[in-house]
Amino acid sequence: MRQAFDLFLASVDGTKTIMPTYDYLVQAVHAPIDYSDLLRWQWVHAVSALDKFIHDTVRIGMLQIYTGHRNSTNKYLTFTIDLKTHLQIIQDRSSALDIFEQQVLLKNGHLAFQDPDKISDALSYIWDEEHKWKAISNRIGISEKDVKTQLKNISIRRNQMVHESDYPENLLQRQTISRDDVTEVVDFIIKVGKSIYDNIKEPSHA
Repeated sequence: MRQAFDLFLASVDGTKTIMPTYDYLVQAVHAPIDYSDLLRWQWVHAVSALDKFIHDTVRIGMLQIYTGHRNSTNKYLTFTIDLKTHLQIIQDRSSALDIFEQQVLLKNGHLAFQDPDKISDALSYIWDEEHKWKAISNRIGISEKDVKTQLKNISIRRNQMVHESDYPENLLQRQTISRDDVTEVVDFIIKVGKSIYDNIKEPSHA
């Protein structure tokens, strides 16, 4: 699980490397060009890094449960596999873990874990904490309501950038975005990811 967190941090750090390029273009290249898409890219990429982190963390945690290194959760017990896969696991015990992992990837791979409710639901596979966002927000030092609202707004704006080119409905002008906006978003995403990791990093044993 540490590897998933390190990859998350590396991905977000990679996002930050674009900012010096943006600053240089704005300050030194005097041309009628809008460089704001460099800011939007950082926003989108930071959210994608969190999404991947949740995917990786849930997958690893479910494998830990499967091998007996983490306590099972109520939602984990609802995870279904088809009879064909069940038969493959029985017949090839040496590959059982790999087969199970492929099922996790197949079931969760198409899902997006960016909205607070969807993140909480995904984490339920490996973390039985009833009040997940309260535990996460306590480590961040912000109220649960504010953390969830901020993350939801970040996700909504990300979707507008990706699916609508950041043009509000029925308007011909893009939404504004600033350097400070992006810096705040990236820093917040890091705090959320770190708090999630700190809450679930240690496997519990039955």
